[in-house]
Amino acid sequence: MTDTLANAAQEWFKKGTDAMGRENWDFAVECFTNSIKMKPDVQLFRQTKLGCCRRMYGDNKTGARMASMKLMPIRGKIKKARMKKDWKSIDTLAEQGLTINPWDAQLFMDLGEAALEQENSDVARFGYFEAVKIDTKNVANNMALGYLLFDRNEFEEARKAFQRVRDVDAMHSEARTMLSRCDTQSVIHRSYEGKESTKEVATEEPAAATNAYEEDRRARRGARAENAAPGESEEMDMRAAIRKDPKNVARYQKLISLLESERRFPEAIEQIDLALELAPGDQGLLESKEDYELEIMKERLTEAKERARKNPSRERVVKKAEALADEFREREIAMLTSRVENHPQDMKLKMELAERFRRKTKFKLAIPLLQQATKDTRLQNAALVKLGECFVRTGQMSLGKRQFDKALESLNSQDHPEEFKLAHYFLGRLNEKAENNDQAEFHYGEILGIDWDYKDVQKRHSDLQGGEDEFGDFDDL
Repeated sequence: MTDTLANAAQEWFKKGTDAMGRENWDFAVECFTNSIKMKPDVQLFRQTKLGCCRRMYGDNKTGARMASMKLMPIRGKIKKARMKKDWKSIDTLAEQGLTINPWDAQLFMDLGEAALEQENSDVARFGYFEAVKIDTKNVANNMALGYLLFDRNEFEEARKAFQRVRDVDAMHSEARTMLSRCDTQSVIHRSYEGKESTKEVATEEPAAATNAYEEDRRARRGARAENAAPGESEEMDMRAAIRKDPKNVARYQKLISLLESERRFPEAIEQIDLALELAPGDQGLLESKEDYELEIMKERLTEAKERARKNPSRERVVKKAEALADEFREREIAMLTSRVENHPQDMKLKMELAERFRRKTKFKLAIPLLQQATKDTRLQNAALVKLGECFVRTGQMSLGKRQFDKALESLNSQDHPEEFKLAHYFLGRLNEKAENNDQAEFHYGEILGIDWDYKDVQKRHSDLQGGEDEFGDFDDL
């Protein structure tokens, strides 16, 4: 079926090309429209149709006569389709509109968004680019184009889009952040492009980032001059030392620490890769690389969440943030699992891994790790409370109660307020379930004494005491 559609689409495209050569514009547009309907993912069909439509109108930049009126019903339909998230219909409607006015920036944005939501990145790129060509200073359009290009690893073009935003709004912090990210990623990709090994990269200096963010950062920290004299730039001194002695792992480690302190994680990873060629099994370097990769993921996740917060109606943006959050959690668990295996005596690592399992409601996986963590006196109270919760949530009520009681022997509200409240809360719930109301009331009361708004404790405590209005008729205040 796919091959049949592709062949038919190609036939219509050929007919359209022939008709365009004869300046039979109406038939040519109809042929290209049929090609697009059959193979909407082929960018060439859309580009050729656009060129045909513009020639049909003599490149007048306004399209058909009374185009704005003719487009009103199409825009209304697009609005309704967007509410239903009917991206296929928006795609079709945008193409109809562009046949009437092939210079309408908003219709190109509609086309790009619909294509992106249908995971047709090439056509989305085409649509966004055309929109920005027509309305160069539109901030929202440039931001959408910039993010799309960044996701496609087209960092130079993405940078141009974000810079256009900065030209319009010099205080646009999101664009400034993305300019910095484009520069960093561009440097890394250029460094490895065409190299047979990372050793070839070691002798090259990364290209200088020249953007507003970098200028601000230099002003705060001092210029990072590429040709700084010895002693003027700590980083340049370190890089010079590496060039003189490229087999000295310790020199790489100093530079890595400096890059980490400035949160330049991609560049730090680049140096770790070079150092690992000299010391392939260095556990410290390998773990640092994992940490930095996780930090980069965290930054991406933070940005994705912010974009989702600002665009709650854009399903693709929201889903991407959710997918990145899942990916980040899985990566954390994989990393911590490996660390626990490599450092079996580190109870803090076991506690951290148990906490990740607890957050994912994998309580049975968390229990043995928490049991081991209770042996560390520094972690014992927190581990006992979390262990009690895991037991309760797996149906082991008596075991859970035992952990909470044991924890409260040494817990106090000043030093461990969260663990103190959680232990009392679970004990209150357990006693309430067992109809030991006096005990439940006691535990809830302990919480209310230090945190009146904790969870649903107010209501539970009030219900056990007979309700808030029991003395409503008593006026002697």
